[in-house]
Amino acid sequence: MLSTYRQFIERQALWSVGDKVLLAVSGGPDSVAMAELTARLGVEFGIAHVNFGLRGEESDGDEDFVRQLAQKYNVPIYVTHADTTRYADVKGISIEMAAREIRYAEFARIMANDGYDVTAVAHHRDDAIETFFLNLLRGSGIRGLTGMRVRNGKVVRPLLCFSRADIEEFLTVNGLDYRTDSSNRENEYARNKIRNIVLPIIDEISDNARQSITESIGYLGMAKRVYDNAIENVAASVLSESNGAIIADIPGILGYVEPECLLYEILSRYGFGKMQCREVFRQLTGESGKIFYSNTHRLVKDRNTLIISNLNDVKADTDRTQIVLGRADVDAGMLDTHTWHLRMEVIECDEFVPERDSKTAYFDIDKLSFPMTVTGWERGDSFVPFGSNCHKKLSDLFIDQKLSLGDKSKVEILRCGGKILWVIGIRASNYYRVTPSTRQILKMTATPIA
Repeated sequence: MLSTYRQFIERQALWSVGDKVLLAVSGGPDSVAMAELTARLGVEFGIAHVNFGLRGEESDGDEDFVRQLAQKYNVPIYVTHADTTRYADVKGISIEMAAREIRYAEFARIMANDGYDVTAVAHHRDDAIETFFLNLLRGSGIRGLTGMRVRNGKVVRPLLCFSRADIEEFLTVNGLDYRTDSSNRENEYARNKIRNIVLPIIDEISDNARQSITESIGYLGMAKRVYDNAIENVAASVLSESNGAIIADIPGILGYVEPECLLYEILSRYGFGKMQCREVFRQLTGESGKIFYSNTHRLVKDRNTLIISNLNDVKADTDRTQIVLGRADVDAGMLDTHTWHLRMEVIECDEFVPERDSKTAYFDIDKLSFPMTVTGWERGDSFVPFGSNCHKKLSDLFIDQKLSLGDKSKVEILRCGGKILWVIGIRASNYYRVTPSTRQILKMTATPIA
């Protein structure tokens, strides 16, 4: 078994000669076998143990056993005590998920603080089969049916080449003691039901069932690599980037052989769940403006695109501060807003030659009141466009201009005395326009900030 262990580690490149390995040891048969095999390899290692406080004296007994194991191998030990039940209540998650989050957070902390290169966890081949069935029941798709990964970042699984029976035989032959978790015999959790009820029935159907399932998991893993490659190629053709946001082309997605599948694979990268993806798919041919949120991103349905923005960037946009434009800024001739370089010049009427350009605006400076402000637009805003006597909603102006939702989020407004003076770079208002009685004119030119 030792030679198989060594070969598996080398073949999968789980760690290199000279690496420090942190072993996650619960005291159960699997982690005890892993500790013994690793010690026989002569690898420098330490032991991490989390006392989840879920089984009272039994949990404390596990901790004492693991401490003795560390003494036996003369290696460092790191013990964490966790109030798992409280953690689960605060987070609103299951006890299993809470234990998982606590465990892996502790492993990452210990590795960072004490210079370990990887953390080895003692999942074996039967654990991978149980996970396969759990994910099958959850409807997780091909990703969940490929079993446990041998490596997940800095977490490795060197026992995946062994079955539970292999490990138990190794422990018996070598006279190694271990702890038994009584909760493993209870069928309260789904994994235990699969382990204690489902798999024994499958074993009755076929003596070679577990080996066949393991081979199928391997084939699915190969199929997933082909699938991932195809998805990447298609995703590259429908995704682009603009101003830090990801733009997904809706016609391109709908033209794919399985558009809902493609959409899920794209959106899941940004934290959107299965049910959210289904709802987004239903909205692809609907009206613009629908917004969805994951924990990290915002998705906005535009006309023919989905705009996916990091929530940090969204917050930065919505938190834009008001900019004050005073008479001193006019005299200085320049002011930068969040979006525009504004160049300002006071000219005499006899020098006035207007430019027909939406990025240039002219106002009677004697009618202006300072300070003016530059702000974002607000729902319900309206103004009287230059050359008109009627109010127009900014939302209607944006429709006329065919602005995307991303463009609308960056629109800035020059306001004076409570009136909208200029939708900067788009349309000036009729307020304070140049008339025959005007003596001096404020010329303002907007250039986009790159």
